[in-house]
Amino acid sequence: MLLELLGKKVASPEGAALLARYPELEPDSDEDEPGLGGDSVHYLKSEGDGLLIKVSGEGTILTIFLMSEGKDGFSQFQGPLPGSLRFSSTRREVVQAFGAPAYIRPAGRIGSFQQGELLRFDRPEHSVHILFKGTGEGIELVTLMLPSLVPGRSSL
Repeated sequence: MLLELLGKKVASPEGAALLARYPELEPDSDEDEPGLGGDSVHYLKSEGDGLLIKVSGEGTILTIFLMSEGKDGFSQFQGPLPGSLRFSSTRREVVQAFGAPAYIRPAGRIGSFQQGELLRFDRPEHSVHILFKGTGEGIELVTLMLPSLVPGRSSL
């Protein structure tokens, strides 16, 4: 499960073994971007696997994005989703799997773009964000994130 990668070094034995399952992962660009606190970050990307991974300049896995079909040009992630969810899962199924969300951002319009509802579920070792499609029909994006990177999250 990709949740096990959070907080691990890309080059660690555990990290390397799990990432080896996605041989198409490659650096998204040659340049690091500034992250929080001035630390640099970069990304590993595989559009074919529906996977984008944010990595610190020191090689620590910070955030994992699991894409649905067509999200930002990606194919749909084919591995297991947290909580045994599917990209076709409904809001009700997500809440049944995780319990009450720690944060809810309602669906709404941004200009002509319809943005789906976002639910965040906090656990001591990670947060799981579920972004629903603007149409309300299924999940668009699952984000797995270290707790220290979640804006507004209080420590558990």
